[in-house]
Amino acid sequence: MRRIFFMGLLSLFPSILISQDDGLFTPEKRKAFADYLFCEKDFLRAAEEYEAVNSDNQNDSLKYKIGLCFLKMGEYEKAKNDFSRLRNSSLGEESKLLMLKIAFFQNDGNKESTEPSFKNEAYKTASLRLASAIKIKERITQTNLISLGNMLDENDKVDFNNIFSNKERWQRKSPFAAALFSAMVPGAGKIYTENYGDGITSFIVTGLFAFLAYDNFRAHHNTRAWIFTGTAAFFNAGNIYGSYISARNYNLEREEELNNEFDSFLNSKNYFVPKEIEGSCK
Repeated sequence: MRRIFFMGLLSLFPSILISQDDGLFTPEKRKAFADYLFCEKDFLRAAEEYEAVNSDNQNDSLKYKIGLCFLKMGEYEKAKNDFSRLRNSSLGEESKLLMLKIAFFQNDGNKESTEPSFKNEAYKTASLRLASAIKIKERITQTNLISLGNMLDENDKVDFNNIFSNKERWQRKSPFAAALFSAMVPGAGKIYTENYGDGITSFIVTGLFAFLAYDNFRAHHNTRAWIFTGTAAFFNAGNIYGSYISARNYNLEREEELNNEFDSFLNSKNYFVPKEIEGSCK
């Protein structure tokens, strides 16, 4: 049995040697396999294959592909390292534009990363839009959005304006006004922040204890009256503070909603980066 197994192994050697002689593991075929993995979105294995080929044949396009793999995987620091080494290569402008995209994902708005120079007009336009998007991401305001909208093509402007033209979403609620309203009328501050259920509940509960306090004072049950007075004051103090927090939460929810829609818009436009520089797959 062992002899048969050993003879079988020996019979495999010629085929293995022939396969190697035929170029099964040549750099060209490994790169083709890496390209296949990249298009199949198996970016980790694709990066490993590109690195294996690059170790024997140093090549800017291979380094660029490795950076793309890390970018697709969300390994932004590794991608940045690869692209930064290509700044002065034939792929320098593509690398700078992709580094700008990484800066957006990392919320990195420093001047050095957001104002690179480009000779290619398409890349220059994309970089200006993306640099503007990075600044907007730090704080979304109508003024910042208008500045970006003015840079867009007509078709993009239509999509953009449909998302951000609703004026109601820009009406922030003042936390101090909400607290003041609730101090005057229990629950009014929460109703002001569109938290209607809590506002009505606060009005009923505080009003009920206030009435019980008044009724007991009128009946000369002072001990119970003061207990109800303290309870009403406690609930109203909580209601005032709760109204202040409710206004802050309202504003945060609006900001998050705007951020999500802004991200969705940018993603639909591929963050203004031409898709062909991120690896083409048939």
